[in-house]
Amino acid sequence: MRVVVAAWVGSTNLGDELLHAGLRRLLAAHDATVAAISIAPAATVAAHGGIGLDHRDLHRIRRAVRSADAVIFGGGGLLQDVTSPFNLPYHLSRVILARRAGTPVVAVGLGVGPLETRLGQALTRAALEGLAGCTVRDQASATRLVDVLGDRVELEVAADLAFALDATSTEPIRHDDGTRRLVVSLRPWSTHRARLPAAARTDTTPEPIVQALATALDAAVDASGWGLRFVALQRDRDDAFHRRVAARMRAPASFATPHLDDLLGEFAAADAVVSMRYHGGVAATLAGRPSVLIGYDPKVEALAEELGAGGRLLTFDAESVQSLPQALAAVEGQGAAVDAACDRLRGRQAPTVELLGRVLTG
Repeated sequence: MRVVVAAWVGSTNLGDELLHAGLRRLLAAHDATVAAISIAPAATVAAHGGIGLDHRDLHRIRRAVRSADAVIFGGGGLLQDVTSPFNLPYHLSRVILARRAGTPVVAVGLGVGPLETRLGQALTRAALEGLAGCTVRDQASATRLVDVLGDRVELEVAADLAFALDATSTEPIRHDDGTRRLVVSLRPWSTHRARLPAAARTDTTPEPIVQALATALDAAVDASGWGLRFVALQRDRDDAFHRRVAARMRAPASFATPHLDDLLGEFAAADAVVSMRYHGGVAATLAGRPSVLIGYDPKVEALAEELGAGGRLLTFDAESVQSLPQALAAVEGQGAAVDAACDRLRGRQAPTVELLGRVLTG
């Protein structure tokens, strides 16, 4: 079988690379030849194997789609029109190309929303109506997609594709003085609607929220005695933001910009995690570590709800962030709840497994 994957692959965002690694794990059962449309094809081949298709090489993409047995759209938050007006046309063009070529298309592990514009909703309907099948990563995404598509596509709730990866089982590290580790994964964010693609933006996070994060992390370290380690999921954006926050703190901190192979190990080394990044929360869950999530986006809120006692959600504002020490105290020792949530989410890959099997085996 020859498969083309259309998603956000090859970027500096390790969350998207975790997704693709999870999808490759599911596809391995079908011995499929996988060609991924990628921003950095050579890096994608080095990290994941298979074939890398340069996202700018429209001629080669067209040929690959026409000769493929299936096109897989996903996973991740591809169906949203908030981060950039270019997001939906960029991603959905591959679906439309495949449908015009008569190549079967399935969508897997999608995050949906916000879909705020009429144009974005119309593009989504035009591209996804009549797909061979679709799975989404949470119930909120399912609700949003049904609002747009109605019953035009067969839809099931599954889980984020990263939960197809193995859960880690290592013990958290201890420093020589017995200090435990708190991993923090933040990202720059502004509530203003963006016009430029993410790669072209500068950090416009308001200074009051930066100071609030610094103050809250200092208070958390004071209350717990934990050692602080900032872990960047997107090294070219998050590391500078981490250092911006750390410059306003009293507590010392270390910094990591891991590669994909090292990412889950960074989270497994912690006792607890604070994350704005959705896949920081996913990595913490795979590692069995409780987390406090800072909800800048609905997907983060959905993950926090899945975690039950193993997670807490703070909103992205200075007042809410100040309760970080109390939130960390509430999740400390809730590893069993995290493991249970991880097992549920890994089990929810079943609809995606079934859909891929149906399409790839005929």
